[in-house]
Amino acid sequence: MMKRRISSGVLFLAMLVTIVAILPIQLASAEQAGTFTGTWVASGKRQPFDFVKGREVGTFRLAGHVNLKDEIGETEDYWAECIGLADSLAGSSVRCVWRSLEGEKAYSVLSGQPLKEGVKVTGEFVGGTGSLKGLTGSFAFTWTSTFTDQNQGVFTGHTEDITGSYRIP
Repeated sequence: MMKRRISSGVLFLAMLVTIVAILPIQLASAEQAGTFTGTWVASGKRQPFDFVKGREVGTFRLAGHVNLKDEIGETEDYWAECIGLADSLAGSSVRCVWRSLEGEKAYSVLSGQPLKEGVKVTGEFVGGTGSLKGLTGSFAFTWTSTFTDQNQGVFTGHTEDITGSYRIP
């Protein structure tokens, strides 16, 4: 009788160890993909650069809240920080980091025209950290409203139409 009890206990323990060992492997290999929509409110400073007459060139730094209706991974809210170079002829080249409250980061590259109302901007995810590691995908938005104080170099923008798709390996 005692022998049967030990065997049952050993069998149960072996099964438990197997499940615990396999579970992380299955979770780690679970690919995620989806679509999202949302809003973004951003503000920052623009620094003009003396360039060819009639061509507005400058650097800028923006930061603000991205609120998604659909999650990327498991997160809906991000704090986005972006730096960029704006050229009224060539468009903008921008690099952004979206940070979740847990500290995970989503990296993106944006391109578009000047920071003005009605301008469409496209973005591409190029990586991430934590559960967002390997993040790829694309998104787009149009500045719904903007305000620029030329004297202070301050920009504020809002968009209500972020749409995109993503994949996390």
